[in-house]
Amino acid sequence: MNLISTLISIAARLVLAVASIVLFLAVLAAGLVIFGVLMLWSLIRGRKPTFNNAAFQRAAQFRTQGFRTGPGMGQRGAPQGEVIDAEVREVPNADPRLER
Repeated sequence: MNLISTLISIAARLVLAVASIVLFLAVLAAGLVIFGVLMLWSLIRGRKPTFNNAAFQRAAQFRTQGFRTGPGMGQRGAPQGEVIDAEVREVPNADPRLER
């Protein structure tokens, strides 16, 4: 019985691996076909195909924003402020104030 369950387990893993590869290749092919159709459509309409990389530029700015402190990269600027360690206490309910 152990041999049969091992063979079934190996066969199931093999089928799952092949199905995963086929699904990956199908999605990749669909993406390439859509990309090609959009590229041809833009060329037929007479527009130059452009790649919008504004999101990548914003991500690069956010990534390097914390490291830039002065006019040149790598320079340390003046401290931004002091760190204050405050003790947290509960404030009891005060008497209601009179409305003016």
